[in-house]
Amino acid sequence: MAHIQIQQIISAKPFNVYQYLTAPQNLKDQLRGLIDVELMNPVVEVQPGAEFLFRMKRYGVEQAIRFGIEKYVTGNSFTYHQVNGLFASWRHTIKFEPKEPNSTLVTDLVEYEVPFGLVGRLVDDFLAQKEIKKILKHRLHNASLHLKEL
Repeated sequence: MAHIQIQQIISAKPFNVYQYLTAPQNLKDQLRGLIDVELMNPVVEVQPGAEFLFRMKRYGVEQAIRFGIEKYVTGNSFTYHQVNGLFASWRHTIKFEPKEPNSTLVTDLVEYEVPFGLVGRLVDDFLAQKEIKKILKHRLHNASLHLKEL
């Protein structure tokens, strides 16, 4: 299983950052410019056990991906996993830590496995890890820009 950790300080209060980054309907804006995202079931309440279905498109390839919420501590952390999708497994924990003044350290912790055995691990080493880091950094950058406008 591979592990990735990304951190960024966002100039906004932790609760505001938490609300923006954990709302499924905001994923489209967070990934804008890299991945086209459509939330297929927007009326589901965010709570442990809830599942969200997204249609994501990148490089002309469209994929349905279902995420399930494992746990969350409002304003502090949020964990979800992939139920169906591109990866053999995917678990993403987002942590929110207050920093002075009115800033938040966001930490993304991702554990994942790629499919296709040895071939998949080779692709992971040469491509997937870099792409995942790029996507996570892009998401936090877009969140920072959005929250700065508030």
